[in-house]
Amino acid sequence: MRMTEIVRIDSRGRITMPSPLREAAKLSEGMYVMLVADLDEKEVRIVPFADPEAKLIEFRIAFSDMPGALAKAANILAKQGVDLLSSESRTLRRGKSAEWVVVADVSRCKCKLEELERQIIEGGAAKEVKFRSYT
Repeated sequence: MRMTEIVRIDSRGRITMPSPLREAAKLSEGMYVMLVADLDEKEVRIVPFADPEAKLIEFRIAFSDMPGALAKAANILAKQGVDLLSSESRTLRRGKSAEWVVVADVSRCKCKLEELERQIIEGGAAKEVKFRSYT
């Protein structure tokens, strides 16, 4: 089912989404959404991403490019109750270095971020872990 509404962008670049659209898409106040822009088509999609209670953190994890390194880090995050919502990994130098960028909900994490960083590095999963909060 498609719904169409015409709205104006205000002076601060904001758009007010009419309530029938919000209700149909099951969007609520405080909810996190992902904006996906297709520049070729000049379209922006709004994708529901996380509940308002989520505490979103972006992890940027640098590790050696070797089999199982990413799995070690993922296992540590899972054991500590970190819910992975979005993930992208890439090799920077084949056989040398790689990077994993994860957006996760840490609202149910069993330890502090500093402890999580220590576990990931000491567990041999990574060389460096950086955090960025979305709150």
